[in-house]
Amino acid sequence: MAKFAQKIEARKLRRKGQSIKGIAKSLNVSPASVSEWCHDISLTVNQIKILELHSRDPSYGRRLTYSLKQKQQRVEKTKRLMEEGKKDVGILSERELFIAGIALYWAEGFKKDSQAGLANLDPYMIKFFIRWLNECFHYHVDNLILRVTVNISHKERINEIEGYWSTVTGFPVDKFQKPFFQKVLWKKVYENPNDYHGILRVKVRKSVDFLRRLNGCIEGLRMTTD
Repeated sequence: MAKFAQKIEARKLRRKGQSIKGIAKSLNVSPASVSEWCHDISLTVNQIKILELHSRDPSYGRRLTYSLKQKQQRVEKTKRLMEEGKKDVGILSERELFIAGIALYWAEGFKKDSQAGLANLDPYMIKFFIRWLNECFHYHVDNLILRVTVNISHKERINEIEGYWSTVTGFPVDKFQKPFFQKVLWKKVYENPNDYHGILRVKVRKSVDFLRRLNGCIEGLRMTTD
């Protein structure tokens, strides 16, 4: 069984309340692998009690309780740090939005194409890019070309996928170009295949000069490192 299939099966068994060691033995993998695959799955109180009854280790229950306490502390710490990070960013000024967008374009934007644009699977990055184009350069839906790229194995879901990106961008589906299908069939098995929405490509029409300007902005950022 391939690793990705073993991971999916391990997560199914863990949700049913099976022990890490039991899952590892049944799938012929290491307990460390199962623990890593299932670290985000929380057992119910009843499942924990059943595991305690089945365990021959008298300290099993105490160790599991301690582990769950440590996990809860990590979750709470992560949540606190996330909130602090959001406060650090706050509301962007026009200048800050401009610079943030240039940094994003430096990392992810098309630089050798004849049009300015960006392709990504992260809906928040796409929304930020469109907002940046709109607020900093006054590009609107009629100035943009949107196109979805998906693997051919999801061709039957294309209407759903385009609807997803339409919701993300706020642009009607009839503004999208004909989708592009990747011809290579995936061998990998995904736990939640319906969560796959491909990649959205956003380009600016007639943007050769705009792309040159963006390259100049990127060069300006580069100079700040000297």
